[in-house]
This record gives sequence, C-alpha cells and structure tokens, in this order.
Amino acid sequence: MDPTVALIVLGFAALVVVLATLVVARTRRARAARRVAALVEVADRIDAAVSSLGGLTPVDGPEAPAVPDEVTAPAPPVEGTLPGRAGLLWAIATGIADARSRGLRLAAAVVRSGDGDTSSLAAHARSVADVPVYAVGPSAVALVLPGLGRADALGLLARIEAECPSSSGKAVELEPDEDAVALATRLLGARPDA
Repeated sequence: MDPTVALIVLGFAALVVVLATLVVARTRRARAARRVAALVEVADRIDAAVSSLGGLTPVDGPEAPAVPDEVTAPAPPVEGTLPGRAGLLWAIATGIADARSRGLRLAAAVVRSGDGDTSSLAAHARSVADVPVYAVGPSAVALVLPGLGRADALGLLARIEAECPSSSGKAVELEPDEDAVALATRLLGARPDA
C-alpha cells in the first residue's frame, strides 16, 4: 500500500473518531440537560406542594373513632358492686376508641368459676389484673385489658386460675375493623372448654 494512501486512510479514520466523539459528547450533554430540567421541575412542584401545606396543622395520630351513642355512659352495677354486661360493652367500646387513637393493643378476658362464687372470683381477678371487673354470668367475670395482647391476657388468666383452682378462662384480642359488640360476642360466645 502506498504511504500516501495509508496516511489519507489514517487521517480519515482519525476524523471519524473525532466526529463520533463529538456526537456522543453532545448527546450526553443534551441528555444531562434534560435530566437537570426534569429534576428542577420536580423540585419546583415539591416546593409548591410544601408551601401549600404551610397553613395546615399537624395531627399527632389517627383520630379516635366516636363511641357509639348507645354506650355513652357506664351501666348501673349488678351483683352488688360489679357492673354487668352493659358495663362490659361500654368499657370495651371506650377501650377500643382509646386503643385505636393511641395505636395500642386491647385484650379482653372472661373467667368462669366452678364453685359459683362470683364475688370471690372478682376479688381474685381484680387483685391480679388491677382493672375493673364485670359480672357476665352467675359464676363468670370479664376484664378489659388495655395495652395488652392475647398472650399477656392469657398470662393474667393463668395467675387468676392459680389463685382460684376451680376457675377457667378465655382471652381474645381486638382485631382490625372489629367493633365492641363483635369483640364482646367473641369473648362471651363460647365457653373456654367448649
């Protein structure tokens, strides 16, 4: 091959490489400019959205659901000084509202005595759990346990049953979208040994 032709071919190849490099660089600069423009547009949108929220007041947590009208006040006591099923329903409804507004768990438990002594069973349950006790049958009491799950409630039941050997218990925990009536029905619906 003639040295002049080789020099022309090499010069042409170098020119092609330089032009290709310029085209690639220009394409990259254009792409980078489009990215920067898109990011600036997104930043402007975010700034506008944040500015529009400036007048709002922050909320600490989800708003507490309203307590149903039919359970706005505790029911009168039955069995002497113990509130009954209506009182239990009221306590569950207010417990649910409080638990949901504060993001806590809620459990309820029922304890049945084999010897039929409700007042003694209530005293033992109150001493172990340190919460109000509700008479829910001739030989049964119920407890509403805010902040506890089912496992913790079963632990309390075991301590109550240790003090009252003839007793048996059942515990349930609040499920999502469950109301007071549904929770009370699950709690009182079936005997623990059934």
